[in-house]
Amino acid sequence: MSEMTQEDALRLADALVGQALKETEARCGVLAEFIGDSDRAGPKASDWSKAIRELSALHGYRSELLRRRSLIQQALDCPVGQSPKKVALSPPDRAVRRTQHQVQVQVRVPRRS
Repeated sequence: MSEMTQEDALRLADALVGQALKETEARCGVLAEFIGDSDRAGPKASDWSKAIRELSALHGYRSELLRRRSLIQQALDCPVGQSPKKVALSPPDRAVRRTQHQVQVQVRVPRRS
């Protein structure tokens, strides 16, 4: 069995991340359609809430995949044996980032006669 070169490994990693991105974006599309249909249908069910949570998690996962893909591309753009360009690093963000979502819920209460 032949050994994989560093460039081959990076290309494989890029292809795998690309596939994961496609799958994640497809799932995001399905969830967005479900949420949109639910919005038009009226009162929200627990499935709607689950879809919102899953979509939010998938957006975070997608962002991480995009960051990884960018790093892989940078590594592929740098010829083997050559140091990457020296860039000043920004200090790490010490604050924990939490995404907040605001959801507006409207409930229709049937009037009793």
